[in-house]
Amino acid sequence: MAIAIRKLTERKEIELLEELEGKIWDPDDAIPYHMTLTMSKFGGLFLGAFDDDQLIGFLYSFPGFTNGEIHLCSHMLGFLPEYRKRGLGVQMKWLQLDEARTQGFAKITWTYDPLETVNGVLNIVKLGGIVRTFLPDCYGELNDDFNRGLPTDRFLVEWFVDSSRVKRHRTGQATSPLVDHAPEVLRYEVTDGIPHPTEILLQQEEAVLLLPVPAHFQDVKRADFEIARHWREWTGQLFTHYLAQGYVVTSLQRDEGIVRYVLEKQPLHDILS
Repeated sequence: MAIAIRKLTERKEIELLEELEGKIWDPDDAIPYHMTLTMSKFGGLFLGAFDDDQLIGFLYSFPGFTNGEIHLCSHMLGFLPEYRKRGLGVQMKWLQLDEARTQGFAKITWTYDPLETVNGVLNIVKLGGIVRTFLPDCYGELNDDFNRGLPTDRFLVEWFVDSSRVKRHRTGQATSPLVDHAPEVLRYEVTDGIPHPTEILLQQEEAVLLLPVPAHFQDVKRADFEIARHWREWTGQLFTHYLAQGYVVTSLQRDEGIVRYVLEKQPLHDILS
């Protein structure tokens, strides 16, 4: 039977979320039922993926208000391990976009770790999100395996619901930006299969820049935590600097062991059109 993805509206469906979160992450980190139920009554948007009558994945979001602008904050997306890497997350995000449009939202936002490039490919390459904001140590110290011991730096993704850019990504008509001869703003070397940064460049001014990061950051952490720390610190400096200069993250280029973020300096209207 195919996986069914739909909006959760019944109280009994909302009640399933807390148990599912505990299975996906840690029971202590699950959002209490009384909070999800309250959010669902006052503007929260909850989506669920069902295998027959079993809830196997979810996405939830709630209204946000930033600098006088209303948007939908997408906060958590998760699936049971056996249902991952099947394209279900992409399907759920497109349903979220449709529901957001129905509710009158022009933009959806969420955060992710820029060194977790699988998420970057989903958020930017597949969905057409962009990044204009870097949030250093966004959540403070977290003690899970993915975050332990390092600042929780995050990108803020902006997903413009009715933009031509997002429509092209949805229909498979998106094109990659021209990056020929675009300079890199970070130099690195590879030793024993592990890339490590050697120099950051803060004076580049070309219209398109490339910022390389490890394709498998968790592997780098396991191999050499100090190298991982350097990646975190140096990419944080670079993202902070260049986004403040008006650059926008618009794409990723994948290579063997390295992913390059594409930063473009052009008006938002042109990026979204």
